[in-house]
Amino acid sequence: MTETRVCAYILSMNDFSAKSIPIFAFLLSGALLCGAWFFQYVLGYPPCQMCYWQRHAHKAVLILAILALVLAATGRKYPKAFAILIGLAFIASFALAFWHVGVEYKWWEGPKTCSGAIDEIKPIDPSKIWDDIDDVKLPACSDAPWHFLGLSMAGWNAVFSSFGAMLSFASLRRDKNA
Repeated sequence: MTETRVCAYILSMNDFSAKSIPIFAFLLSGALLCGAWFFQYVLGYPPCQMCYWQRHAHKAVLILAILALVLAATGRKYPKAFAILIGLAFIASFALAFWHVGVEYKWWEGPKTCSGAIDEIKPIDPSKIWDDIDDVKLPACSDAPWHFLGLSMAGWNAVFSSFGAMLSFASLRRDKNA
């Protein structure tokens, strides 16, 4: 099967079933995590505390997807169970992202640990790394440094995570024999 046919198969709503959810989830959460790392390490946008929490939800999706794929490769298939678990992990990601969006737009307050700001970036002295570790401050969760089409990174994470959750649960109705 060519790469184009594989992608078409995964994204085709006619063939989208609980069996294909782990592949889809792995690709979606993997892309979102890689995007977050790109923004952090290439573009220089440091993540706040809530950004890290959202990353943990995607790591859970990745672990579940890999576990589902490994079990399926060994002949033990639980597509509906994994579609539900992956859908719940996407809901957790959506909830964290939506909470973060609310903090960014000042709809509600964020956690107390999320109100810091980076005053200045100073060079790290390796001999004093443990002395300086308490001085590290994450950016404030209420400050969204980047927007595209009116949505911050947390907003886009909410959109894609809700899409992942909807497809995960919708796949349960399509797959009658799983």
